[in-house]
Amino acid sequence: MYTRYICASANEKLADLSEENRELTEMLTEFAEECAADGRKAITIHRKNGAKHFAAGEYCGFARLTDGTLVEILPKTKSGIADARKELCAEFCRRCGFTFVPSALDPEMNFMEFFISVFAGETMKIIKSGVLSTYASREENMTTVHGTIMFAENIRRNLVHRERVYVRHDVFTPDRAENRLIKAAAARLDKITANTHSSHLLKETLSYLDEVRMPYDFAAEFGKCINTRNTKKYSTTLNICRMLFDKNEGTAFSGKYITCAQFFDMHTQSSDKKG
Repeated sequence: MYTRYICASANEKLADLSEENRELTEMLTEFAEECAADGRKAITIHRKNGAKHFAAGEYCGFARLTDGTLVEILPKTKSGIADARKELCAEFCRRCGFTFVPSALDPEMNFMEFFISVFAGETMKIIKSGVLSTYASREENMTTVHGTIMFAENIRRNLVHRERVYVRHDVFTPDRAENRLIKAAAARLDKITANTHSSHLLKETLSYLDEVRMPYDFAAEFGKCINTRNTKKYSTTLNICRMLFDKNEGTAFSGKYITCAQFFDMHTQSSDKKG
């Protein structure tokens, strides 16, 4: 579970900035400053009657802090928290391409857990239908000839060990960009979820993708993802990966004390709908 859970509507007070709340104050102050520097004010610091407090901005979503605190900011509505959360979940689904069914939303599930559950569920669909693999060239020192002998390297490595031969050959492997991105997302989300079902699915994903490498250059990996008929089933899951790792997507927020944060500019979205 979370060490602390804070839920508020957009533009409403989140918490007091005080010595009594020193640890939370330090974490939220750093995040508010990061947001201000970035020009996306998900959380701001306000002063009223000589006292300071943290307030939510126009952005709605969640921030999971390093101490286990979960901050959830919901759209401002007149019909209560449940409908506000449905509105936020619907916006997330619109962005990632997932069909949102309001009646299927667990009223006890906060937005972060819903976000994770969609990713975990869609990833498991991919695994059950079969992850995509690709041919990759690999060089190895083997005991039998398999592929092409790399003569110069073979002499350098095996002048003494004549029982071995250095070759280059192709292997059919799931270690491709789409699966590397999914593995990175599953590893990050498994660290923050408190939902046992989602955690089970994420761990199963990581186990299944055990031979897949972790990505080291996310921009390069996204550049290798091509939309084809075969990759269509990856669409929703990769859209969520972009939210998590692609800076150009504009939904991920970072900070010294942030484990994971996703916020959407609901004010802009509402203005677009009115227009």
